Amino acid sequence: MRYWGAEQRVAGRGRQRAARRSTGARARRSVASGGSVRPFLRRFYDHQAALGRPVQRAVLFLIVAGLIYAFVLGDGGAIRIAMLRAERAAVDHQIAVMRRSIATLETEIASLESDPFTIEKTGRERYGYVRPDETVYKIVEPKKSGGR
Repeated sequence: MRYWGAEQRVAGRGRQRAARRSTGARARRSVASGGSVRPFLRRFYDHQAALGRPVQRAVLFLIVAGLIYAFVLGDGGAIRIAMLRAERAAVDHQIAVMRRSIATLETEIASLESDPFTIEKTGRERYGYVRPDETVYKIVEPKKSGGR
C-alpha cells in the first residue's frame, strides 16, 4: 500500500537524519501557526502500518456483515419493521370490527331503553316470558327409533 508523499520521504530521510545530528535542539519538529501542515502529515504517515490484502478483506467483510445485520436483521431492521407493520394492520382490523360491534350494541341498548315492542320481543325470546292471559303450546318432536 502506498501513501501520499512516500517517494519524498524515502529520499529525504538521509538528509533529515544528518540535520538532526548536526542541530541537536532542532531534532524535534513542530508546526507553527500559519505554517504548513505537511510536516505533521509526514510524521503521521511515518508511523502507520500497512495492512495486507487478506486483513483488509476481512475488515471489509466484518463491516459489511455488521451493516447488513443492523439494517436487515437487527431490532430496527427491515424484517422487524415489516413484521410490525403486518401486526399493526391486524390490530387495526380488530379495532374496526370492535367499533362496528360497539355501534350495533349501542343501537340495541337504545332500542331496549325506548321501544316497547323490542322489550317485549327480547323478554319472550331470551327469557321465555308470557302474559297472564296467554296459553303456551310446546311442540315436541317424536323420538326416532334406533334401528327401525
